[in-house]
Amino acid sequence: MKFINTAGILLLVSGLAACDMFSNPSAEIPDSELRSKWRECKSLSNPSRTKALACDNYDRECDRRKGKGNLACY
Repeated sequence: MKFINTAGILLLVSGLAACDMFSNPSAEIPDSELRSKWRECKSLSNPSRTKALACDNYDRECDRRKGKGNLACY
C-alpha cells in the first residue's frame, strides 16, 4: 500500500513538472501582436468578463515588458 501511495505521488509530481503550469501565455506573444491586442482592449467600453480577464493579462504583460525596457505597448 505504501508503494502505491509513493508511486502515485511521484506520478503526480512528474506530471506537474512536465506541464509548464506556471508559464505566462502572454509572454509568448510577439510585441506587435501584444500591442494590437492591448490597443483593442483600451478601445472597449464594456468588455465581457472573459475579454476583461484577457485584457488584464495583456496589461500585466505590457507592464512586465516595460519593466525590462521594452516599450511594446507604450
